[in-house]
Amino acid sequence: MFGFRLAQVVGISGAAWLAGNVASLSTIVTPVLLQSHKEDNISSRLLAKQWRGLFEKGRSTNPPIAAGTASSLIYLAWAVRRGSPLYKSAAYSRSGLYIAAAILTVGIVPFTFVFMDPTNDVLIEKARSTSDSDPEVSELIKRWTRLNFGRSLLPLAAAVCGVVATII
Repeated sequence: MFGFRLAQVVGISGAAWLAGNVASLSTIVTPVLLQSHKEDNISSRLLAKQWRGLFEKGRSTNPPIAAGTASSLIYLAWAVRRGSPLYKSAAYSRSGLYIAAAILTVGIVPFTFVFMDPTNDVLIEKARSTSDSDPEVSELIKRWTRLNFGRSLLPLAAAVCGVVATII
């Protein structure tokens, strides 16, 4: 039973943490970068390089966290499946909710590839540029910020699914 409860803590808190981590880039970090660009006249090139730094950090840390979180959620789905000792009849499938939570958690990866990669690729090129003045950079970062915030809703929904599966 301890392993099951630990998996619940890891799965739900991992999804919630991941949602907050991803959302904070859009609600705190990129707005500050854009404000510095506007008010302190940092160059477009420097702005793009700063964005690339946060992008690289997120790319190296978030997918492994999503994978670990999803693994816990998949274990939970297996543990509460019909016929298992932890199975209990409920209005909704607890196993299905945990599976949905796992899929939503790792959904940040395909979301990035499908919706964000075109913007990411252009911003990475802008970070390599030698031009200090490029008005497109701030617009691209604004677009990335909106897309990234949308991406943060996936693990948030996963955390909600995990909580619902836990309490029903």
